[in-house]
Amino acid sequence: MKRLLLYALVLLFASCSKDPGLTYSDKNGIYFAYSYKLKIDNINTKIIEFDSVTYSFGMLDESILRDTAKIVVNVMGNTADKDRFYRVSVNPDSTTAVEGEHYEAIQPLQKVKANRLVDTLKIVVLRKNLNGSHIARENKRIGLKIEQSDDFNVGITRGSQIQLVINNYLSEPQWWNKYAQFGLYFYHPEKWKILMKFHDSFKNPNSDYPMDVNLVGAYFNSLRSYLDNNPTYDKETGLRVFIDRLVK
Repeated sequence: MKRLLLYALVLLFASCSKDPGLTYSDKNGIYFAYSYKLKIDNINTKIIEFDSVTYSFGMLDESILRDTAKIVVNVMGNTADKDRFYRVSVNPDSTTAVEGEHYEAIQPLQKVKANRLVDTLKIVVLRKNLNGSHIARENKRIGLKIEQSDDFNVGITRGSQIQLVINNYLSEPQWWNKYAQFGLYFYHPEKWKILMKFHDSFKNPNSDYPMDVNLVGAYFNSLRSYLDNNPTYDKETGLRVFIDRLVK
């Protein structure tokens, strides 16, 4: 009787301690990564959550018409000494991209390589039919969903779905406004393209300050000089781009 009561208590405790967002099974789980740690300083970090991953052709040379977007997937459980497969589908209700026009067909069974707990879903994206206007700012979306397979259950409800956003324009990086007062002035994609050629630090659109504010002045002066001496034009309006103005 005591042994039966103890067993019942163990089952009750286990059921109460489960995270409702997880799927428990002898089979391993798999899910899309939906957060990352952002380093604030040498001591502090914060968790950034996201429900979409963006791939932009806008940062690439115009000759590149086809590329591969990558989405991280995480395994809950153990590694295996063989390749394993998970199932992914496209949700038509949250998809505006068209297969064959904006992306190539996605195989329903995707591989996690042997001895890995982290892998990537690779999707071939196409540029030709994407609007390159930084004024229109058109985005195409692919709604992706992980489903149960022979090797995996859905690991975490929060990570069971994600959206891949595809575009062909250079949207303003979050650091631009903070640098404007140091001589960068208004945002324009042609100005950003030049800065990225000057220094790789400017390529990160998500950084607060990709470079020490005491160093950026020299790069902004170089940008001014470049635009003064190398006529650069807005491709949509035909206006010439200077560091602080657009001119007919």
